[in-house]
Amino acid sequence: MGISFRAVRAIIGLGMFAALISACSSDESMVDKGWMPKRIIGNIAQIEPGVYGEKYAIVEYRNGEEMRSDIVDLQFLGQIPAGDKPPYIIFAGRRCANCESNISIYVSKPGSRLSKGSDRYRYPGRLYSHINGQLIEETRAFFGECLAGHSAGTVAWFVRSRRDGAEWQDFTVLIEVLGSGLNEETLRDPTPSIEPTLALVKQGRCREIPGRQMSSEP
Repeated sequence: MGISFRAVRAIIGLGMFAALISACSSDESMVDKGWMPKRIIGNIAQIEPGVYGEKYAIVEYRNGEEMRSDIVDLQFLGQIPAGDKPPYIIFAGRRCANCESNISIYVSKPGSRLSKGSDRYRYPGRLYSHINGQLIEETRAFFGECLAGHSAGTVAWFVRSRRDGAEWQDFTVLIEVLGSGLNEETLRDPTPSIEPTLALVKQGRCREIPGRQMSSEP
C-alpha cells in the first residue's frame, strides 16, 4: 500500500535531531568535542513568500572556530576521525527553503565552507515515490567503526532500492577518510551483512543515524 506525499511530509519532524545532538554532547566516543557546534546562528529559511532571512548560517564550534554555510535547516549529526587532523563533521540539511529538496547528509572538512554545491548523500529511512506513493527505497546509515576492514572514519549506508527498476537491489555505500580526503565506494555482490554493524552499535563503537520517511524529489 502506498502513502501520499502529504502524509509523508506530515510525518517528518525535527525531534529526532534534538535527541541525537543531546546524545552526542555526552558521548564518550565523540572524536573531538572542540569541533562540536556550540550553536548555529542565522535563519536562511523562507520567512514568507519571496522573503528570506540571512544569506548564510554561521556554525560556532566549541573551540572558537566558525564555518559559514548556505545549507537550509542545518543540523549537526556527529564526527568521524581523520588521523591526527581535525575530525570530519557530519551534518544534515537541505539545499533550499520550502521546496521539494529532501534532507540530505553532508560530510564537512573543518576549515572548508559547506555549501549547496557540496557533495550530498541520501538521508536514511524510507523513501516513497512522489508519483504513486509506493515505497522505492529503504536505507540505514551508520558512522564510526562500523564495518570490518574499514577505519572508524567511515560513514556507511545499507541500501535496498528499486529506484531504477522493478526489482529490489541491495548495496552498501561507504565514505571513508583516506589520506587527506574522502574515498567513496559502493559494495555489491555480495553486499556486507548489516548484523556485524548492529553488533558494533551495541558495543558503542558505531552510531546509527535515525531514519525518517520522505517522498522522492520530483
